[in-house]
Amino acid sequence: MSKPTQLGIIAMKYIEKFPNSSKKTLAEKMFNENPLVFNDAEHARSVIRHYTGAGGNKTRKATSPNLAMESDFSAQNPYGLPESEEKPSVIYKMPVANNNILVLSDVHLPYQNNKALTLALDYGKKENINTILLLGDIMDMHKASFHEQDPKKRDLAYEFEICRNFLDVLQKNFPLAKIFYKFGNHELRWERYLRVKAPVILDMQEFRLQTILRLGERGITWIPNNQVMKIGKLYAIHGNEYKGSGGINAARTLWLRSGESTICGDKHKTQTMLKTNISGKVHGTFVIGCLCELNPDYLTLNEWNLGFAVIKVLKGGEFEVYNKSIIDGKVL
Repeated sequence: MSKPTQLGIIAMKYIEKFPNSSKKTLAEKMFNENPLVFNDAEHARSVIRHYTGAGGNKTRKATSPNLAMESDFSAQNPYGLPESEEKPSVIYKMPVANNNILVLSDVHLPYQNNKALTLALDYGKKENINTILLLGDIMDMHKASFHEQDPKKRDLAYEFEICRNFLDVLQKNFPLAKIFYKFGNHELRWERYLRVKAPVILDMQEFRLQTILRLGERGITWIPNNQVMKIGKLYAIHGNEYKGSGGINAARTLWLRSGESTICGDKHKTQTMLKTNISGKVHGTFVIGCLCELNPDYLTLNEWNLGFAVIKVLKGGEFEVYNKSIIDGKVL
């Protein structure tokens, strides 16, 4: 296999980063970001075709060449191993001051249950919460989904606007509360949509969801879906981070996966599991109910229930979780 040219190295990076994009769309992005390297978008497209084996038998023989790698020997790298592109895992630690937290998950705007949402907000006011944690799937993103779409459903522009309105409501009614917004798998639909359909604009700041929702302007802290949170000694995730982590007893499955006290949403049902380990230490896993419609067209029969949670962080990081369900219009 021949050594790739400079154009080939650039093309291979884009192909790896956007594996599901069409060659034409990817070529436009590659040319727009490297106008001094490629003559035009068609030139970029021909290079992409070459390195994806789409140019015939001769081209396929040159596909996936071995890249020349340069390594530095140092005290940290005594064997001169190739440079790693590993991304270290960083846990987001909730500030100590944010110790009385209303947790809302799976609102799925604009398909929210307003009565349940009102009860949850009323409960937060009664508890004098100082923090609101939006634990993912606050938006539904139906039109960015790759599932079969209903043409009667609201478009993305409406979803963006109604989510901004929802954030306005929270800040108006809880003016002293700090808001944290952790993205769920439904928020990820937007990035995936851009990655496949419009990678040309994917890296542009103005098209990122946190920018569209104006989180920075509002002082709302954004937390990516794949970043684990820690609230005192309690871990928090949306729930989709563990693949296949549902089942009949989602709280037990969560314990088997995390092995630590953890809270999540995503499963649309209220469940709690307490487990005492061999040292006598009690751990808990908490799955939060949803705040959206319970019988959507795509799943009219299910085991969902409405709910939310309140977390109180105590001295030393210990915590209390009040995993509340809403049944017949009452918070239980």
